[in-house]
Amino acid sequence: MTTLLTIEAASDSCSVALQIGNDIIQKLEPAPRMHSRLLYPMLNSMMSEAGISPSQLDAVAFVNGPGSFTGLRIAAATAQGIGFACDIPLIGISTLQAMAQQAYTEKNQALVLPIMDARMNELYLGCYRLNPQTGIMVKQQEDRICAQDIKFEALAIDTAEHGIYGCGHGFKLTDKLSPDLLAACENIDAEQVLEAKYLIPMANALFNSKNTLLPEEVELVYLREQSHWKTIKEQKLLKKDR
Repeated sequence: MTTLLTIEAASDSCSVALQIGNDIIQKLEPAPRMHSRLLYPMLNSMMSEAGISPSQLDAVAFVNGPGSFTGLRIAAATAQGIGFACDIPLIGISTLQAMAQQAYTEKNQALVLPIMDARMNELYLGCYRLNPQTGIMVKQQEDRICAQDIKFEALAIDTAEHGIYGCGHGFKLTDKLSPDLLAACENIDAEQVLEAKYLIPMANALFNSKNTLLPEEVELVYLREQSHWKTIKEQKLLKKDR
């Protein structure tokens, strides 16, 4: 079995998880604006508890967005540091896909609408449906940033097979969300706290299919401000052109 480290710092919580064979260890802390202080101690404590070093990892997976700009950078930089130091591959996973995977695993939901509050009267929104052969939640359309009052019909979601399950703190904006979007969701969990262990199914699938990244290839998905983060390769090319 693969030995995987997963890192989640895109939301208000901060969590890390470790898969060693069939065992999973996780550490989770509520961490609004505290990711930089908590992440490294949590990692060190978990690795010590498991009795392994970073060099024994097969890969490091992290949420690559959308989400908190600072949290995404901290998670990516941590993953890159381990990747460079130990010469191991990295795996970037959508925050919204991880939220949908958690909804499937915890609540057995097969069609999930994860929504995050993107501030500035906007939402980060995705739509994911279960692939029953793999047990992985697969995107039905590209993750997007949109107005808070987006109409449900604009999402063009096929609900013939499954009812929609909504999750994420974006659903706390009940006075700003479109009534038809709220009505379309059979159940809603606005209090979902994303946990790093729910990145593991996608990370295993991507690792086994060799869909991994070199540390210098890491890109973050901000949706609103894509230009603020460049891969190390892109940074070198920009310097070359100047």
